[in-house]
Amino acid sequence: MTKPFDPFAVFGQDNVATEDELFDAFTADACVPEELPRRHHNLSSIATLYWAENGGPIRTIVDGRQTRPTGWFPTIKAGFRSMPWDSLLEVNVMQLADLSSRVSYLLAQPHRLEIEVRKNRGKPLIYFPDLLLRVHPSFLRDLQSGVSFSDACLVPITSSVSEYDLETLIIEVKADKDARDSDEKYRHKLELAGEVYGRRNFHFLELRKSDHLLPKILRMVRLIDWRKKVAGDIHDDLVWLDVFGGRTEARRWQLERALGGRIVGRAKLHGLHYRGLLSIDFRNGIADDAAVYLLHKGD
Repeated sequence: MTKPFDPFAVFGQDNVATEDELFDAFTADACVPEELPRRHHNLSSIATLYWAENGGPIRTIVDGRQTRPTGWFPTIKAGFRSMPWDSLLEVNVMQLADLSSRVSYLLAQPHRLEIEVRKNRGKPLIYFPDLLLRVHPSFLRDLQSGVSFSDACLVPITSSVSEYDLETLIIEVKADKDARDSDEKYRHKLELAGEVYGRRNFHFLELRKSDHLLPKILRMVRLIDWRKKVAGDIHDDLVWLDVFGGRTEARRWQLERALGGRIVGRAKLHGLHYRGLLSIDFRNGIADDAAVYLLHKGD
């Protein structure tokens, strides 16, 4: 069962709406002089977002009827739930997001967006975004400045921020050549979706494979992802906390050696990173001298 959510304000026909009832984009309607013809708005919403009642994906995709690859991706950033995918590029993006210290939450197929338009036989435009991320503000700034998604996911943080300060990012994953790129109606639907999200203070981004999914980084992230579910115990916690010794920064080789060394120590260290206890600098790959930061949750 789904619950409707109206992203736009509703306007009455008799009186000018109060400031709380209006979005900033429509406040000019309240300033029209009385002697001029007034614009009347009906009570229908312009667009509606439908979210799954259980907080998970609005649709699962994996139904056995698809002619393309589909599957489930287990992700820690979604509360250890498995997220559906119908494109290997979506798997790549989820692997990167799950690794990034600057991504706090991940949800695939997060909602269904219905946009009311004219000349569509009375039917709304329907759009299902690929992913919703809750990200650190610096992550969003990097993407807006031209940094690739792959590179942005490798940057560490020295402290977490509060849930209130996180930004919401809606992602549409695209191959370099998509058959729908030449479809004017589809492109127009994405433009309208971007406008709707902007009014909700969401940020909409199309990720193209060659621009954002770099092969060298993907190979490294895939290897790390395989062992992210590694288990630790209280003795491991005491060991790695002792390495920091009251400081907030240590080196990768110090922590790996303390946690058992070789493959075991590395896997346990990466497991702590995935769980948000530590933040590892992956910008130079898996480097022994890479900085590792002890994280404290935001207020």
